[in-house]
Amino acid sequence: QMQTLLRQAILVLSVPSFGAAANNIFIKRAAFVVSRPRSAVVPATRMFSTTGDANANNNDDAIMLTMAADVTETIRSQSHGQMAKLISASADDGCPMVSQLLTSTEDVAQYLESNVDAILFDCDGVLYRGTDPIPNAAQALSSLVLAGKQIFFCTNNAGSNREQLRDKLASLLGMEDGQLTREKMVTSSYSAARYLQRELLGGTGGTGTKRSSDDDKNSASTARIPRVHVIGTEGLKSEISSAGFQVQGGQTDPYEPSNTRCGMSREELGAYPFPPAVTEDDDGKYRIDAFVVGLDNEFNYRKLCIANVLMQRNPNALFVSTNEDAFDLVGVDARHLPGNGALVKALEHCSQRKAVCVGKPSPLLAELIAKEHNLDPSRTLFVGDRLDTDVRFGVESGMQSALVLTGCTTSEKIVAMCKETKGKGTEEEPMPTIIFPHMGQMMMEGGR
Repeated sequence: QMQTLLRQAILVLSVPSFGAAANNIFIKRAAFVVSRPRSAVVPATRMFSTTGDANANNNDDAIMLTMAADVTETIRSQSHGQMAKLISASADDGCPMVSQLLTSTEDVAQYLESNVDAILFDCDGVLYRGTDPIPNAAQALSSLVLAGKQIFFCTNNAGSNREQLRDKLASLLGMEDGQLTREKMVTSSYSAARYLQRELLGGTGGTGTKRSSDDDKNSASTARIPRVHVIGTEGLKSEISSAGFQVQGGQTDPYEPSNTRCGMSREELGAYPFPPAVTEDDDGKYRIDAFVVGLDNEFNYRKLCIANVLMQRNPNALFVSTNEDAFDLVGVDARHLPGNGALVKALEHCSQRKAVCVGKPSPLLAELIAKEHNLDPSRTLFVGDRLDTDVRFGVESGMQSALVLTGCTTSEKIVAMCKETKGKGTEEEPMPTIIFPHMGQMMMEGGR
C-alpha cells in the first residue's frame, strides 16, 4: 500500500511546473490524487493527453482546470499583496513615490479613458506567467477593443515569429480566432527583419541612416539576395527569411550540417571549411551581410567560434541583437535563466564589435511601431513587468508607462529604489507613470 501511495504521488509531482506559485498547489493536488482509489489514478504520461478513454480524459481535464484556476487565483492574490506593500511604503516620508498607484479596476479604467488611445503590452509576466494566464486577461483585452483602444503585443522574445506569437496568445488566453491578428504582434524578430530590410534592401523599417551604395553592394538595385547568419531559433530565421533574405545558421552548422558537436578545439577551428574571406572586388558569392543574435537555448562554444570567425571575414557586415535582456525568471523559486544579453556580450567580446539592439528598450523599435501604426506616443501606454526594458522603453520613447506586479519587478525592489533615488528611479531603471496589480484590471466599461 505504501508503494502504491508513493508511486501515485511521484506521478503527479513529475508533471512540469504550472507557474512560479505552483509548488503548494502540486502538494495539495498530490495529496488529492494519493487519496483516490488506485483505479482512478491518472498516469503522468496522460496528464496532457487528448486521446484515450473519454471518461479518464474528462477526469484529467477537471484536475488540470482546477490546478490552472488555483494558480491564476494565486497570481491575483500575490499581485494585490505586492500592491498593499507599495501603498504601505508610500505613506512613509522616507519613501517618496512619483508613480501613481492605482488599486481598483475603476481607477485603472478612469485613467485609460482620460489619457490613453493605444496600449502596447509586454507578454510574459504581463499577459501570462509561464503557462498560466493572468487573471481576466482575455476579458480585459476584449473590453479595451470594445472601448476603441488600439492594442498591440510587444515582446523581446525572438524565438517566435508573429504568427507563432499570435497562436500562443490565442491558446494561452483562450481567445477566439480573429481577435488577435498578425499585424498586432511586434516581436523583436520582426523588428530585426525590418531593420535589415531598411539597411540592406532600402526598406523603411524604423529610422536611421541607410547604408550607402559604396559601403553596401547589396542594395535593392542588385540581383543578389543578402545573406544573414543567425544565432537563434527557427522562428527568428523564418521571420528574417520572409523579409527577403538568405538565412543560414540557427540550429544547423552552416558549413558542416551533419556535425552535431557542441565544442570546438583549436585544431578543429583551424581546419573548419570556412568560405574564402571577403574582398573588395568579389562577386558576393560568399559574403555575409548581417549577423543576428537572438536567444538560443542550444547556444554553445562551437556556434560562438563559427560566428566569430565569420565576423572576422566579413568586417562590414551588420551586427544586430534582437534584445539584450540579462535574465528571465523561472521555477517556483524565481531562478534566473540567462537571457539573450549573455549571448550578445559573448560575441561582442570576442569579435570586438558592438551590436545594434532592435528590441526593447531600443528607440529603433519605438519608431518602427509608431510609424507602422501611426501612434501618438504621448497617448500611448506601454504595460510591462520590468523597469530595465519595459518601463525604460516607454519613458525613452515618450510614451506613458505602466508597471504590473505579476512579473520580474517586485514591490521590495520598487521601495528600495524609491528610497535610494527619492522616487525617481535611475536612467537604466526609471519609475513608471502608473502602477497597478495586474493587467486583468484594465477592464473598460462595456467589457466587464
